[in-house]
Amino acid sequence: MQPKRQRMLAKRRLSLIIAVASLLLLCGDQANGKDTWTKVQSKNFTLVGNDNERDIRKIAVKLETFRETLSLLFPKARITTAIPTTVVIFKSDDAFRPFKPRYQGKIRDNVGGYFIPGTHMNYIVLAADKETVNPYEVIFHEYEHFVLHNNLLQMPLWLDEGLAEFYSSFETIDDDQGFTLGMPLARHIYYLRSHPLLPFKTLLAVDHKSPYYNESSKAGAFYAESWALVHYLMIGNEESRRPQLLKFIDLVNSGIAPEESFQKAFQTNFGAIEQELRAYVGRFTFPVLKGTRHSQLALDKAMQTAILTEAEVQYYEGNLLLNLRQIPEAKVLLEKSVALDGRNSPGLVSLGILRLFDRQSAEAGKLFQRAIEADPGNYLAHFYYAETLARDQHYEEAIKSYKQAISLKPNLASLFANLGYAYLNAGNEDEAIKTFEQGLSVNPRESNLYRILGFVQLQRGNANAAANRAYSYLLTVGWRDEHSQYMVLVWFFAIRQAKHEEYATKILQDSIAKVDPTDWPYPVLQYVNHTLGLAEMLAQANNNDKLTEAHAYAGMQLALNGDTQAALEHLRWVKDNGNKDFVEYPLALSEIARLEGAAVRSK
Repeated sequence: MQPKRQRMLAKRRLSLIIAVASLLLLCGDQANGKDTWTKVQSKNFTLVGNDNERDIRKIAVKLETFRETLSLLFPKARITTAIPTTVVIFKSDDAFRPFKPRYQGKIRDNVGGYFIPGTHMNYIVLAADKETVNPYEVIFHEYEHFVLHNNLLQMPLWLDEGLAEFYSSFETIDDDQGFTLGMPLARHIYYLRSHPLLPFKTLLAVDHKSPYYNESSKAGAFYAESWALVHYLMIGNEESRRPQLLKFIDLVNSGIAPEESFQKAFQTNFGAIEQELRAYVGRFTFPVLKGTRHSQLALDKAMQTAILTEAEVQYYEGNLLLNLRQIPEAKVLLEKSVALDGRNSPGLVSLGILRLFDRQSAEAGKLFQRAIEADPGNYLAHFYYAETLARDQHYEEAIKSYKQAISLKPNLASLFANLGYAYLNAGNEDEAIKTFEQGLSVNPRESNLYRILGFVQLQRGNANAAANRAYSYLLTVGWRDEHSQYMVLVWFFAIRQAKHEEYATKILQDSIAKVDPTDWPYPVLQYVNHTLGLAEMLAQANNNDKLTEAHAYAGMQLALNGDTQAALEHLRWVKDNGNKDFVEYPLALSEIARLEGAAVRSK
């Protein structure tokens, strides 16, 4: 038997060994990069990160205050959206680096933060250690875009970008109870000091296809002057122009042309405002707008905090990489997340989406089913399971799953679009139309719903409904979007079907003056406007997709002109050779049925 003293020494050695082992394990975790990740849930943001909880909370307060500031200056704006925003915070630039955007495969090291808008989730991503780059300018710029685009049908580009630049300088003061806006941005001040202003009409005419928006040598002029103009209208001249600016936004949003809206709102012409702007910029003394939050609620106290599991960390990092389209890296993390926790419903959904990218539909479907079993309230699991069913043409089952997703997330209009397409593919046009209309009642800015409704109603011969939806699309996105010229064609043919020939000609000619002549299907517009021959139009359709469209619209034009035989030749070409996935394909089939039915009835 050991003496008592020896037994005590042995116990102490064992305790010391255990303590050292524990310390080594802890050090090992840190060496392996297993930081503690914290989740902070504020009223409108989910924040996760490996920074300390205090700093994560400070970032939450800053974002909530910025969001509230938007509603203070734009009281009619709907700040709440159906799409949630997750904020990922890395404690250092080194930790952030693998999650930075890439260009041509190379990491963009000069990025301090970014905003990714998504169909089901927005991401704000930044490094808390912002010694080299201020991440908030980019984040506030893009988040302002996101909020205003959810409220306004359309805005001139100078106003859209000018407001985003103006809001990018937002900063909180006085323990986050106050804020400043309009701090001069050094890059714009430098440019304005060294370059003359653009002519006002040039600035106001810039759109997304303009060299002043797309060419780096010219974009500096556009952004600097847009910022200066918005800065002047918001807070220059003792803020006297701000109510007029808000009126201008309302007028443009109601569908009135920007030029007319400008004169009505500012009660003067372009030349007078241009002179005021030149004088304002020439002084190089830019005031700063200061304000106080209306709500004095303790945002910090209302937040909820939790420590993330390793499986949850892998999910958040993997899903972020998935949204960045860094697929191989995302795959590693998401597979690890699911291996660590097979009932992590969000992780199962994200891994299922990856499987869809890999064309593994059956495997994706199983993952979505597991996600539903783990959390029946996860609407994304039901939605993506419906997507796999629709891909396999199991439309009735897909419809049930889409409906379940909508019951869980009834305020997201895009879900109604997918359900409507499932009804169309199942041959139930009546329910499809009803579903698309329900989506528009949820969000009247869901332009895709106007587009598909325009085509479906034209196909069914409902001329007035087709014209209404096509025109609504144009009001929502303008005349230079990638689908705008197709909506002009739907609008034109619907008006012709309603036998308003003069009005159809007028709206066609007005629209041709507004669209981009370098885009397809501009030659089709020229053909139906009688400024380009049929053979010349078909010659410019240099692939099967364009030929599908060209023959379909030629057939419709000839049919309305009374040349049934020639119309059927073009429409039957679409039936025999056209792209069956194009909306013009069922349009051609319905027109063939109508013409052939009319021929039978006339005998």
